[in-house]
Amino acid sequence: MDERANYPANRLLNFLSADDRKLFAPHLKPVELKLRDTLEQANRPIEYIYFLEDGIASVVGDSKTFGQIEIGIIGKEGVTGLYMILGSDQSPYDTFMQVAGGGLRIETHKLRSAMDKSRTLHQLLLRYVQVFMIQTSQTAVANAAAVLTQRLARWLLMCEDRLNAKPMPLTHQFLAMMLGVQRSGVTIALGELEDRQLIRSKRGQITILDRPTLEKLTNGTYGLAEAEYKRRIEAGPNQTAV
Repeated sequence: MDERANYPANRLLNFLSADDRKLFAPHLKPVELKLRDTLEQANRPIEYIYFLEDGIASVVGDSKTFGQIEIGIIGKEGVTGLYMILGSDQSPYDTFMQVAGGGLRIETHKLRSAMDKSRTLHQLLLRYVQVFMIQTSQTAVANAAAVLTQRLARWLLMCEDRLNAKPMPLTHQFLAMMLGVQRSGVTIALGELEDRQLIRSKRGQITILDRPTLEKLTNGTYGLAEAEYKRRIEAGPNQTAV
């Protein structure tokens, strides 16, 4: 077991009970993850589950009209393999690294065995699945009701929550896929946020300068999933932060 498994940077792992930590932490292996590394392939067996410590993984679906469209993101707050946690052996979506990072991974069958042995472990992971579902639901709300600058503000806040690096290494292409728009639209929206001195954008790196104002700009589309994470995981039943 890697020493990082004892003091994980992954937030979710820090809410394991001591017994649950002993149950499957020895099977966690450190891994470095490069840009575009595939974590899950659509309609293929899920081989590994990843607890990210840095970087961002995108869960994406394919659209015949628009190509790949992001459904949600996972970082150091969570875990991949959501469909496995729900009882399936595969996902209908691809998951790959959009921002390079690293973390700890475990073979799927070993995590499944640990969940079978521990109700509290399974419940913790299910609570994270619930939070992720709220994130994706809020994305649908934002796509339907928010203008591009509001949607961009939401994604930038979500990325900052998950990344250790400041400024954040975010390309226009990545943001375009997250938002389901053309790169030119992202460039215009970033310029608007810069003009308002809310962010600084330079050569694929973005720094948030005024987070409180950026949160207000999202018009309520940011914050619901984050509040649910605090309610269901950080303050969840029988879970104590390490």
